Amino acid sequence: MVVDLYNELYKLLTNDDQLLAFLSIPQDDEVSKTQQIIKRRTTNDLSSLSKPLLSFYATSGKRHAAPSSLHDSFFRFDVITLDDVELAHKIGSYLYQKFEGCSFTTNGLESLDSVVHSQQETDTNLASAYCFTLVVRFRYVIDNSTC
Repeated sequence: MVVDLYNELYKLLTNDDQLLAFLSIPQDDEVSKTQQIIKRRTTNDLSSLSKPLLSFYATSGKRHAAPSSLHDSFFRFDVITLDDVELAHKIGSYLYQKFEGCSFTTNGLESLDSVVHSQQETDTNLASAYCFTLVVRFRYVIDNSTC
């Protein structure tokens, strides 16, 4: 189910006009979307960073004992800029508002709720890049009616 969550989050992020504006991506520019909104821990060489990046990926998760259809998945969202702390914080604040205490609907899930667990600056090991990180817990119930 985490794979479906990756795909749903990607759709949510790449269709968000405000987020695209923060990242300077035109709505119809699919190439920039795939280059700047990344469904994995960034492996890009940050020394050539010219535009802000949003990298998101699952870090851990668990299945609850009761009910067994209840799952938690933790996703990390890294906002990486060319040493633009203010922009990284604006994007981080926007993502906080988008995910803090929100409920979503999606295919295959009876419910999807999110809460921001932490926010912090993350070291990039590169003086010219800045990273602001949010960790978001997504709690969902898998719809087993199709089994």
